[in-house]
Amino acid sequence: MMRFVLAAATVVIGLSAIFVFATNYGDVGSQQSFVLESPRPSSSTPARTEPAAARTEPTPAPAPVAAAPSGVELPPVTAVRANTRLAIGRISSNVPKHWPRLEAMANYLAAELAPYGVTGVDIKMVDTMEEMQELLVAGEVDLVSETAFAAIELTRSGSADMLLREWKSGVSDYHTVIFARRDSGIESLDDLVGRTIAFEDRGSTSAYLVPRAHMAQEGFNLVELDDPLARPPRGSVGYTFADDESNVVGRVMRGYADAGVMSNHDWSDEDEVSEVERRDLVLIESTDPIIRSIMLVRNSLDPDVKSLIAAVLQQMHESEAGLETLREYWKVARFDRIEGPALENLLTARALHETFRSF
Repeated sequence: MMRFVLAAATVVIGLSAIFVFATNYGDVGSQQSFVLESPRPSSSTPARTEPAAARTEPTPAPAPVAAAPSGVELPPVTAVRANTRLAIGRISSNVPKHWPRLEAMANYLAAELAPYGVTGVDIKMVDTMEEMQELLVAGEVDLVSETAFAAIELTRSGSADMLLREWKSGVSDYHTVIFARRDSGIESLDDLVGRTIAFEDRGSTSAYLVPRAHMAQEGFNLVELDDPLARPPRGSVGYTFADDESNVVGRVMRGYADAGVMSNHDWSDEDEVSEVERRDLVLIESTDPIIRSIMLVRNSLDPDVKSLIAAVLQQMHESEAGLETLREYWKVARFDRIEGPALENLLTARALHETFRSF
């Protein structure tokens, strides 16, 4: 086997060995859900099918940079004979928005992998983490990309391995910023004791899971409140959910929350926080960066096929067809290996995840 294949396989196995632990971090999707998939022969899963098709100045989100060549070569066509269909999955109930993005990636992979015996790439969408785990175990999904906490959870049972870092929205990592009104007198997390903070929703990595775990690591006791106007018990910080980023900002601006959270990229986005709002707000805390997104692969997939997929994905940004697909697929800049700073950011996410599962 060529050196790049062996190296890619080692990265996958090593990461899956590191990140295997249990957690339950809240709701992910609705209680009633279904599998939405493109047609796939001999599927044993009941499915509904559709045809394929720290207080500082604001930290600006980094602009996407030109990606360097991957240095990865594809193996000879005779080296891998897959003779199989593959499936790419997604945890989401927003079919109209996400199906076209998945379809673009499925079509690209199908074309690139056809010479190696891959007869097609199907699409499967489910509402919950539990359903995706079941499909991975059953061999009904082979690839799925997720944010750090969800990726760690998907490796818990050994059903998936972390394959590559995904530069979603053109960035490799992100962090959470915590903000308050400039005229509130709040200058640090210590000033939030006896006050309230607005999170986005239970499934948000940067706007709930990370900041709540971070505050717990810093020794703060957080208590969920049913009413945004309620005050927390003595010595604690109360929190509520605002459902989206703009509502988080709105609650802080209107005094329904003393502080709010969002990712540094959302903070720098004029569509999320206007210049007028930003002048009236101040950052009081920033968390350490974590990896932005991860492409995972089914644990039981043939190792040669895993390495082949990793090579194809790492080369995507080197061709016009690949770049166009990446833009359609969540505006991804590139895929690369989880090593160096990427691994450090993943280890940070793991520590936060372990804190969160202790609640």
